[in-house]
Amino acid sequence: MEEQKKSLRKILLKLLAIVTVIILIIYLIYNTIRLIMSPTDTFVVEQGTLNLSETTDAYVIRNEVVLQGNNYKNGMEKVVAEGKRVAKEDSVFRYYVNGEESIKNEIAELDKQIAEAQKNEKTIYTTDIETLKGKIKELEEKIYESNNVEQIEEYKKEIEDYTYKISTIVGELSPSGSYLKDLISKKTEYLNQLTYGAEEIKATSSGTVSYRIDNMEEIFTTADFGYLTSKFLSDLNLKTGELVETSDEKGKVITDFYCYLAIEMNSDAAMSANVGDRVKIQYDSDKTVSAEIAHINEEETSRILIFKVNDLPEKMINYRKISVEVIWWEYSGLKIPNSALIEENGKKYVEKNRSSYNTKVLVNVLKQNDSYSIVDNYTTQELQEMGYSYDEIQNMYSIKQYDRIVVKNK
Repeated sequence: MEEQKKSLRKILLKLLAIVTVIILIIYLIYNTIRLIMSPTDTFVVEQGTLNLSETTDAYVIRNEVVLQGNNYKNGMEKVVAEGKRVAKEDSVFRYYVNGEESIKNEIAELDKQIAEAQKNEKTIYTTDIETLKGKIKELEEKIYESNNVEQIEEYKKEIEDYTYKISTIVGELSPSGSYLKDLISKKTEYLNQLTYGAEEIKATSSGTVSYRIDNMEEIFTTADFGYLTSKFLSDLNLKTGELVETSDEKGKVITDFYCYLAIEMNSDAAMSANVGDRVKIQYDSDKTVSAEIAHINEEETSRILIFKVNDLPEKMINYRKISVEVIWWEYSGLKIPNSALIEENGKKYVEKNRSSYNTKVLVNVLKQNDSYSIVDNYTTQELQEMGYSYDEIQNMYSIKQYDRIVVKNK
């Protein structure tokens, strides 16, 4: 009897082993078929940033006051360099006087004669002269170190002024009726001709000086953006990325620290945007500014969006039409491919790949573009509001950085 029981137990164990093997074979076959029908891979969850952006052309609009005098045909001398700030009533530039070239040649010749005459004068040392010589030396060192042409010209002009002051001091200390004193007196007369005969142009308002004039300053106005239509912009025939040329007849003052960008767009994001929405504008590979939608003009199949840029970078002074990237939104968090998401009953899941099996994890999709999603775990309160019990919530798996999840290959 005992032997029969042992024999039966062995038979049962064999049957159990056979059933286990069969189940394992069936499971392997099932997984093989599933992989063939729907190939899968895995992805390691990482912290990342996701954004929705589009590249497009933008027209730069600035509050600009053009400055021009009567003697613009004479040529001009810049008193304030490109990009520098001025206050109202500050001198910005001046027009040359008639015969200025001839006067300057006379002054240059007198400078040579003054330098020669100074050698024959008794050496005079004063504190003022030594101070001026020190300033000249500092400016010469700055010229040597600088690569900015306009800055170098400013330094040279300052050196000329200091040199003239030295000559004046020496002349004043020279005996009455001396040759040097006569030469300095003649130079002063010529300099007065240049100073009093020139037409000086002053700023009518404070702002940033620019000499890049494209005759669009009065066309692109900021009082009312209603004139900005698709046809208006295309009829201007402006080239993207074309540098505005520097004028030798007039200048301008950009009165604000900000500017506007007018862009025609028809993307889903643009068509659903509202006045007041904030975005980022990338205007160079590594340069980005904040912007706000200030106005929207509706077209038949598109919109003209006017963005107020809270800055005035050099590029938006030097160009009228540029290529930019509008970044509608940017979000950071756990980044996963959209192909890892499983949708069931209106909820999103991922399959977490564990050592011996996969586990389905409920996730909250925060942001999504065409390829990736930023996800997080639901809070306990959110899960309770979704109808989950306390025990269900306690037994739920979560998603975290470095988890390996299943990705479905299409």
